[in-house]
Amino acid sequence: MGNVDLNDIRLFVAVVQAGSFSKAADLANIPKSRLSRRISRLEAGLGTALMDRSRRGVLLNEVGEQFYLRAQQMMQAAEAAVNGVQGRLDTPGGLLRISVSTEVGRGFLMLHLAEYMRRYPDVVLEVEINNKKVNMIQDGIDISLRLSLPEDGNVVARKLTDIELGLFAAESYLQRAGCPESPHELHGHTLLNKYDGPEWRFVCRQHCVHIQGSCKLSSNDANLLGQMVSDGIGIALLPCFDNMLRSGGWVRLLPQWRVDTVPLYLVYYKNRGSTPNVASMVDFLLEKSGRR
Repeated sequence: MGNVDLNDIRLFVAVVQAGSFSKAADLANIPKSRLSRRISRLEAGLGTALMDRSRRGVLLNEVGEQFYLRAQQMMQAAEAAVNGVQGRLDTPGGLLRISVSTEVGRGFLMLHLAEYMRRYPDVVLEVEINNKKVNMIQDGIDISLRLSLPEDGNVVARKLTDIELGLFAAESYLQRAGCPESPHELHGHTLLNKYDGPEWRFVCRQHCVHIQGSCKLSSNDANLLGQMVSDGIGIALLPCFDNMLRSGGWVRLLPQWRVDTVPLYLVYYKNRGSTPNVASMVDFLLEKSGRR
C-alpha cells in the first residue's frame, strides 16, 4: 500500500464505471491527461497493468477485473462508513441541558417533555429549573427558556408565545374579603406580587389603571404565589397556564380588564443552533407553540 494512493483507486473505479477516460474526466471534473497519469501511477505502484486503452474505451485485463471487484467493495465500504458517521451526527443523541424558570417549567415545558423524549430516545435531558439569571456558557446550558430578551449579541432568541396573565383568587378568599369590581378596589385587598414580573397595569377600552398597592407577600416564584392563592391568602397576577388553573381551583377576577402579555423566548447560542440536539428541541418547542 506504500506505493499506492487510495485516491487513485477511486479514480480507477470511476474510469471503469464511466467506460472511458473522457467521460470519467468530465464526471470527476479533472483534465483527461491528469486522469490518465493517475491511473498509470496506480499501475506502476501495483507493478502491473490493469487495463488496455483503446478508442472504444477501456478494457480490463484479468488482473484488472479482480482488482476492480475488490476496489469497488472498498469504495462501498468507505462510503458506508462515511454515511454512518454523518448519520450519527445528524441524529439527536447525548446530553442536552435546558434552563427554565419555575413557572415556565411547570406551566409549559413539562407538558411536552414526555413527547420529546419518546420522539428522540437517544437524547439525555438535564433540566435546570430556577429563576436566576443564567450564564449559558459558564453554566454549560444549551437552551434557555426565559421571559425577557437576552442582551448577549451572540445568542439567538426565538419567540415561542405570549403568555397571558390574569388576576386570580380562591373562592375562600373572596367569600371572606369580597370580590373586587374594578382595579381601584384592589387597594383594599391582600395582594401577592411577583417582584420580578410585570407591573399591575389594567386596560379596559380607553381606561388604564396602574396598581401600586402594598403587598402581603412578594416572591420571584409564581408557583409559590399560586399556592398562596390556592390557600386563600390573597390575590395574585399570574400566568394563565391551564394546568395551574385546574390544580388551584382559582377564580379569575376582572376578566374584562386586559393585562399586558409576557413574551416567552427560546434562547441558544448561534454556533449551537445547527447541532442535532439543539435543533431538535428548538423545532419541537416551536411546533408545540404553533410557530412552525
